[in-house]
Amino acid sequence: MDEYTPCKENYPTARTAVWRADEKSRRKRNKYNARKTTVYGRTFDSKREAEYYLELLDLKRRGEVVSITLQPSFELLEGFVDNAGYKQLPITYTPDFLVRYADGHTEVVEVKGMKTRDYILRKKLFLYKMRESKVIFREVR
Repeated sequence: MDEYTPCKENYPTARTAVWRADEKSRRKRNKYNARKTTVYGRTFDSKREAEYYLELLDLKRRGEVVSITLQPSFELLEGFVDNAGYKQLPITYTPDFLVRYADGHTEVVEVKGMKTRDYILRKKLFLYKMRESKVIFREVR
């Protein structure tokens, strides 16, 4: 017998009732109403991010872009062991794209709809860490 079938032993009460929602309402909603979009078998966090990827593919087809890296990870602060002996994980930043152009310059691209406090802090740390390099940071809205 199914564990949720009402009987003497496990009759659902207001506290234990199990609600079975339809498929649509079970989907996890994004905090900022962005909809995941799939393009050429790759899933992007937003429609705008997928559209920008298509723009980059067009530039690559025309020879203006050499390579496109999706969601590269940059370590902003290395992990360490604190004074109490606890391991602290590294702080990383993962932009949406790393684009290398045919003329030699490199861009880190972040497609953003909403700027969170966490994003603003990580962006500042990233810009500080990359200030010596020739990498260009660009936000796309």
